[in-house]
Amino acid sequence: MPYTQLDPRGSGLLSQTPAEAFLEGVQERIYTSLGVSAESVQWKELVGQQAVIPARLQQMQVSLPPTEFERYRLALFEGLARDERTPRPTRFERPHQYAILRDLKTSIERAARRLGLAIPVTPVLGTLPTQLLEPLMLLVPETQEVVLVVDGQVLTYVNQLSKAVAQAMPFGFEEDDEFLVAPDPATWRDDRLPSTAAVRRFSELMVASIQGSPTQAPHYALDAEFEPVAGELCDCMELFIVGREYARLAGGDHLAAPHREHLLHGESLHALSWTVEQEANADALGLALAMTAAAERGNAITWAFVAVDALLASYSALEGATRIVTAKRPERALVNVASVHEERRLLLRQVLEQWDGGAQVIAFADALAPSFEALRSGLEATVCDICWGRGTLN
Repeated sequence: MPYTQLDPRGSGLLSQTPAEAFLEGVQERIYTSLGVSAESVQWKELVGQQAVIPARLQQMQVSLPPTEFERYRLALFEGLARDERTPRPTRFERPHQYAILRDLKTSIERAARRLGLAIPVTPVLGTLPTQLLEPLMLLVPETQEVVLVVDGQVLTYVNQLSKAVAQAMPFGFEEDDEFLVAPDPATWRDDRLPSTAAVRRFSELMVASIQGSPTQAPHYALDAEFEPVAGELCDCMELFIVGREYARLAGGDHLAAPHREHLLHGESLHALSWTVEQEANADALGLALAMTAAAERGNAITWAFVAVDALLASYSALEGATRIVTAKRPERALVNVASVHEERRLLLRQVLEQWDGGAQVIAFADALAPSFEALRSGLEATVCDICWGRGTLN
């Protein structure tokens, strides 16, 4: 069925806020320079759904009883129709992709109210092809409004990362497991190293990310036993990514932050730049927002912290693999250099230690360290083999 909703707002440009109009103007200039129209952006999502949904339904039909499958199928199509109907801030936002961002935004704002945090300005959240794994914050000219822009590929990155991490867990899952309860490490299997499949999937994602496009990593259907925990990990990673940007707003960091020019496909964006202290504060308060939002969604705080820890561990692994790629000689490829993301992981442990039950959550996350280390080591071996063995990583 062809895409017919060319104006997602339904009431024309006059209904836009200054921030939404600013975002659409930036999107139009960038996408036009890439030869892409608003209509083709919408069409691309429709084509993607037509490729993914039949495979997804086929997988669920095999894994679910007929009655449950029918409920799943109806809920899926009702959700897609709801995404199409829901207003979006610009003509360039894709229905399903924006639905995810909108839900994250709503969850974090609700968590802020629960924590008693005042958010002085409600940001517009949208997408731009920044090729960054974390958002940019832009001030809207001549206003006090801000726009948060995230590369849509971040959602793919988080989804694929969650699937790889779920497969790397050092314990098995049964069909009737309660995934909201983290298994006691004493019950884990003796061989706690990730499967070959988990290491391969993680490496595929990281290599694709180094090359600038996480979406180029092979897509695959996850075995049903891993899906619940992968879903929780994915939710909580996304909440943290958005939550730490709201943390900046709550702290008022955006009011005096200097601008940093970010050249994007010929368009000069003036993104706000942050000090080391501000980044640390955003991590700490962002964790609180993400874990509060996760709890309200019904996710366990243990999985929420593991998700954030895994996300930062992936950034650290990506940073290390990139150093290998840029090393001029093999003997320099594996030089151990301190990672800012490892410092972030340590800081969040120090923050969580101060919370009730935090020590137990940290102990669970620390018990997973060998699994994360195995993923990192597997990635380094893969990248070294590509760079110094069979070929060159571009």
